[in-house]
Amino acid sequence: RKAMGSTHFSMLPSEEFGSLDDYLEYLRNEIQIATFDVEVNGGAQFRRLMTEVEIFLRFSEVAVETKKRDVIQARGVSTGSLTWRDVVVKLLSNEAHLPLQRRVQYVGERIRWFFEKQKEPVLEFMEKLEGTPNANLYSPLYPKHARLVKQNEVIKQLVFQTYDKACARQLQQFVELFENMLTSTFSNPWVFLKSSTAAGGDGDDMDDAVLPSFDDTKDRIPRELEARSGTEVRLSKWLVDIPTDSQQIDDAVDKVQMLVLRTYGFIRSQVCDQVELFSESFFKLPMMRRLEEAMAMIELSDDDTSTYQARRDRLAEDVKSAREGLTEISGCIDRLQGFKLKCEARGI
Repeated sequence: RKAMGSTHFSMLPSEEFGSLDDYLEYLRNEIQIATFDVEVNGGAQFRRLMTEVEIFLRFSEVAVETKKRDVIQARGVSTGSLTWRDVVVKLLSNEAHLPLQRRVQYVGERIRWFFEKQKEPVLEFMEKLEGTPNANLYSPLYPKHARLVKQNEVIKQLVFQTYDKACARQLQQFVELFENMLTSTFSNPWVFLKSSTAAGGDGDDMDDAVLPSFDDTKDRIPRELEARSGTEVRLSKWLVDIPTDSQQIDDAVDKVQMLVLRTYGFIRSQVCDQVELFSESFFKLPMMRRLEEAMAMIELSDDDTSTYQARRDRLAEDVKSAREGLTEISGCIDRLQGFKLKCEARGI
């Protein structure tokens, strides 16, 4: 992390973990992440990464306790005072946005680390592809290119540097897009929560799961549209229960605190459920689209260009000297053959 220049985020999801080893022990024994102790790469490693960052995000919580003064200041004292709904939005924007945003930075750095660590495994895969059953599934140039990269350190360095720069550039775009999404979410959380569908908990046996029929789909859509308002209905009920009388400000503060925490919990759950989708759409797919263009624009540095030009000039001189020597040798051979023919003609 320090070698990559990424020291602006925490490696621990919560202060309850004393060290990174405690967090790793929690993932191993409590969560029991699949293939935790297995060395994997590629898709299996990405799947494990998505599980870990989702767990990391779910530890996010409001950093500071909402105090009575904060609630009163958020509501205001003007003639057009804000409703409790607006108060909750202001408190969420001020107190809950930053913790989730910092964890998004961690998610982006982890995804960047994953892609940067795939260089050597992919190069090894390309090199060993020749002669295997999977060789027909890929370009026959893969083994040739892999050997070329391994044999020429300059090519390897240029390709790896370009790839790392593409990952770093995509990290910035990922964080920016995710932060824009969070900003819009916390500016109007009610719309975000209304547009989401809660997962069903019917507990059916997944062994008997089959693709839904057209009639099942038609029946499911109205149920989902109706269920989408469930979260908003609960939040609206909690808003109504908050007293507006100034004599009951202490009770109102307690209920506002509860509503802020619950609303933040809803938002956090929705973001965590969709973190893999965000990773695919904000990081992986855009990087794959732009990586080919970045590779096509690789150019040698000035130092490498001058070095290779000097080497080319030196080789050109060697070729010229070799050609002159070859001409002299050919002349000698011709004279010797002529002398041989004369000797044979004289019977010597």
